[in-house]
Amino acid sequence: MLRRLHSLPGLFAALLLMLVALTGAVLSVFPALERAQASATGELDVATLAARASTRLPGVETLVRHPSGTIVAYHLVGADTQASVIDPATGQALGDYQASAVQRWVKNLHRKLLLDDPGRIAVGVAAAFMLFIAISGVLLLARRMGGWRRLFDRVRGNTLQRLHDETARVVLVGLVLSAATGVLMSLSTFGLLPEGGGTDLFLDAKPSAATAMPLGRMPALQGVAVAQLQQLKLASADDPTDVIELETADGAGMVDPATGTWLTYTPLDGWQRLHATVRMLHTGDGLWWLALLLGAASLTVPLLAVTGTLLWWRRRQAQPRLAGNAAAQEADTVLLVGSESNTTWGFAVALHDALTRAGLRVHTAPMNALAPRYRQARRWLVLTATYGDGEAPSGARQFLDRLARVTDADGASFAVLGFGDRQFPRFCGYATQVHEALAAKGLAPLRAPGTVDRQSEPEFRQWCDRLAESLGVTLDVRYRPLLPRTMPLRLVSRTDYGSDPQTLTAVLRFAPAEPPPPPRMAWWRRGWPAFETGDLLGVLPPDGASPRYYSLASAASDGVVEICVRRHPDGVCSRYLTGLEPGATIEAFVRPHESFRPAAGAAPVILVGAGTGIGPLIGFARHNPPRRPMHLYFGARSEDDGFLYREELGRLVTDQRLSTLTTAFSRSAGKAYVQDRLLTDAPRLRELVAQGAQVLVCGGRSMAEGVAAAWERILAGSGLTVAQLRLQGRYVEDVY
Repeated sequence: MLRRLHSLPGLFAALLLMLVALTGAVLSVFPALERAQASATGELDVATLAARASTRLPGVETLVRHPSGTIVAYHLVGADTQASVIDPATGQALGDYQASAVQRWVKNLHRKLLLDDPGRIAVGVAAAFMLFIAISGVLLLARRMGGWRRLFDRVRGNTLQRLHDETARVVLVGLVLSAATGVLMSLSTFGLLPEGGGTDLFLDAKPSAATAMPLGRMPALQGVAVAQLQQLKLASADDPTDVIELETADGAGMVDPATGTWLTYTPLDGWQRLHATVRMLHTGDGLWWLALLLGAASLTVPLLAVTGTLLWWRRRQAQPRLAGNAAAQEADTVLLVGSESNTTWGFAVALHDALTRAGLRVHTAPMNALAPRYRQARRWLVLTATYGDGEAPSGARQFLDRLARVTDADGASFAVLGFGDRQFPRFCGYATQVHEALAAKGLAPLRAPGTVDRQSEPEFRQWCDRLAESLGVTLDVRYRPLLPRTMPLRLVSRTDYGSDPQTLTAVLRFAPAEPPPPPRMAWWRRGWPAFETGDLLGVLPPDGASPRYYSLASAASDGVVEICVRRHPDGVCSRYLTGLEPGATIEAFVRPHESFRPAAGAAPVILVGAGTGIGPLIGFARHNPPRRPMHLYFGARSEDDGFLYREELGRLVTDQRLSTLTTAFSRSAGKAYVQDRLLTDAPRLRELVAQGAQVLVCGGRSMAEGVAAAWERILAGSGLTVAQLRLQGRYVEDVY
């Protein structure tokens, strides 16, 4: 619900918000320009300023100090009134004052869209929308990050999601301040906020009839610094009943021209001070640096609007289409889905269709739509993502409250499958919470909660197979993820490792099946998208099965697509790839994997991998021209069998792209695994982590678990844990 409330105002008012924000950004420049042109007043008082101005400009009637510090004198020249900018140090006119026509036009566009009250209302509504979007956005981001304490941790997600979230996080305070003050100014414009004041300053303002005192000697004016001045209106020499009117930042009053003392003075009340403060904070008048900061924040509104709209559109496009969805009260199987970005729904649709083909009456719905009763349901199946670090996704936030109101659940069985990211300490934590809540409600678990790491199709299919055994049915699961357009790649070379042809490992290098465009047309990448080392290559086997993903050992700048593939006896795609000869073509696509790559900066990088996990790691070393400290720990079966890139790794060490290379061989004399080498180097590794090092791990699941356990021992007593490093983006895994 909160996500929907966050999105709708932005979609409806996107163009208006961008217009108001951009005009506000333009206006934010003027206070700084005016401040740069203003003369310093130091500790000058109003009496001295008035005396100097009246001496240099006979006929001066009014002195106005702009928030920027510019002093403007309005004086008579013949029968006309002229406005001049004056030097407060001398009272000398520096030139005519003329308000900027551009500034006036932009200000009218910003405040009222060049209209009158309808425009003011529209701008006020836009400010309210912006305030709500900003506040709801930070609430959503806090949820996504796993709590307020982690609000400024590393943002996860695809490029579009991270661009939106990271930008919003930086400019949040500025947008909230601009929007909140804009709403208050709109309320004030239409009289919905009290203006304050109300005291008639002229009631007791009766001047003396004596001769006027020289301006420079008046005590009341001497007691006011020019920095506090807003407006000084001098008394007319031809009218003995006239008085001097003085407005300052603290109040306003009347001064007797004959004695130079206050006739009346009223300080600003609370409402007046509020209005003055709101105006200053919104416009930046008097705080030029704040104006520039708010203007910079406003410039990001178009970016946030565009990225937010694209994210909304992607979620909408991912909405599921269910065939044969049984009514809730007629179904024997209830399939409940909790999703944050709708990716879990793709798996749910595949399971729904498989259960329906097996002859079950299936009702599939969001977890938030849990009914208080299902009359004929014999089993509940729950597929849920975990949001952030163990929280419910948006599609399941109401589930536990609704579950408490469910009746007649006794006798039904259930199974839960969680989707998440092992980088988070509480991997699939919400799925575990749902499992425990259903068991506490009296439902009988079919099996322990299952988990799927980063949308892994093999893990999903394994869980479906186990579910089919528990239900006593055959499930024909036809999961087909929505795939991007593929490109034809031609195998240009291969290097084989290993003596056993059934388990050999091959380094495969592909080029576009069609020649890439000339360098001057690099923007036109027919079938050759930009990619980085560590991104994933999705390969479609010829039998039409779902794609298999391989980490890239190359970047687009290398001119080839390079992957490492180990042949598995039952591996459809691995046998297909390792059976290719140079000249053969495949269909593939690139999936970005931004979270798995060295962070920017010069901090050390510790690379840990085994087997084909060396692929992206050697790519990182190849692209390490600044000689950033980079240490590789690599595990293989033996020095003669499975030592991938042996000669190149030696050259990288010689070239200092790799600071150190440490190997571990599990089938050689002195058998050791890569985690053993890590423990041997524990003191050095602790020191590197203290220097801000990032750890990148790539390889099989069991290897990664052993490496994580070794790192826990290495970090013991340092005040850090693997979980903390993960949250900081300093311990990242690419595990298969």
